[in-house]
Formats: sequence, C-alpha cells, structure tokens
Amino acid sequence: MRLALVSSKGGTGKTTSVVSLAMVLHRSGRTLAVDCDPQGSLMSWSEAAAEEGHPLPFTVVSLATRDVHVRLADLGAGYEHVIVDTPPGDFGIIRSAILASSIVLVPVSPTGLDLNRIRPTFEVLSELAVSHPVEVGVLLTKVRRGTRSARTARGVLAEHGYTALRTEIPLAEHFAAAFGTVPSMLAEYWDLLGELRAITPP
Repeated sequence: MRLALVSSKGGTGKTTSVVSLAMVLHRSGRTLAVDCDPQGSLMSWSEAAAEEGHPLPFTVVSLATRDVHVRLADLGAGYEHVIVDTPPGDFGIIRSAILASSIVLVPVSPTGLDLNRIRPTFEVLSELAVSHPVEVGVLLTKVRRGTRSARTARGVLAEHGYTALRTEIPLAEHFAAAFGTVPSMLAEYWDLLGELRAITPP
C-alpha cells in the first residue's frame, strides 16, 4: 500500500495518523514511514521513542524534498507499505507526495475553519488527477463523541463533492499524548485500514 496524508492546513492530526496507520500496516508487511515535513515532527517522534527505549517498529526516514516520488521509486522498493507525512504549506512537496501514492487521505477536524481550508488540497489533487489518478478520502479527525459536529461536517463535505470515509478518529487523550511513544490504542486505525483495503486497486 502506498499512501500519503495530505492537508494544506496544519494541526489536522496528520503525523499522529501516519504513526498510528504505520503501526497497523507493519503487522502485515515491512513498512516505511516518510517524513516530508521540514519541521520533522515524524522524525522527532521516532527519535523520542527510541531514546525512551521503545523504538517504533517500522522504518522512519526524512525526505523533505520536492522529488519524493522519484526518490521513493528506489527507496520504497523493499517495503510492502509506504506512508508519507506531508507539510501543510509546501505544495511542491505535497504534489510529489501525491505522485508517490495510490491513496491520499485528507485529514480534517470537523470545524468551520478546517472545512473552509480544505479546498486548496483538493485543487492540487484535481490538477494531478489527469495524469496521476488516486483514491482520495477525507478522514475526520479530532471528532468529539456525541456531538453534531461530525454530522454537520459530513454534510458540508458532501455538498462540495468530497468523499468522507466512514471511520472517524476521536478527540481522545491517548492520541493527544501519544507523541514519542509506541501507540497501543489503535482500534479506529484498524477500522481505517479495513476501509482502505476495500478501496485499494488490486
């Protein structure tokens, strides 16, 4: 599986989702997680976990360049799964990460601001779709259980023609406090993986 988590807005939970998805992906094959963000949050997470004596069980590399798709052609060849974490504002890197992937997840929290800022991401996806079509799904993150915000967000997304995945990532303390650890509470990400496998081209 080759996938990228992409959003032109920061703070949507991309890195947490990359680590959590990599945790479940590595159970079914050798997994490479690629940090394309110059801020290096994914690498910092990996280094912090290793310093605590509990390294992440998958490979993490830093590749904050605009030729990610070219470099991953060789670098990712020995891996069953490659998952890419992207920066919020560098569209050159974002485009390259999309070109390296067959599935793109767009994480967004169910707030008016996040929903309003989703359009630039889909404009890039639309530009690339002619030459590089990918499966695209919006992943609702930081969802408050028992509130109407997620239902409202799904309505807004549907109005704009954006497909929201069934799986929702809750606003939960174990995700907020996960940085620098090996996450263990991954139920929603197992659900997400099942959903992704259903839409992955054979």
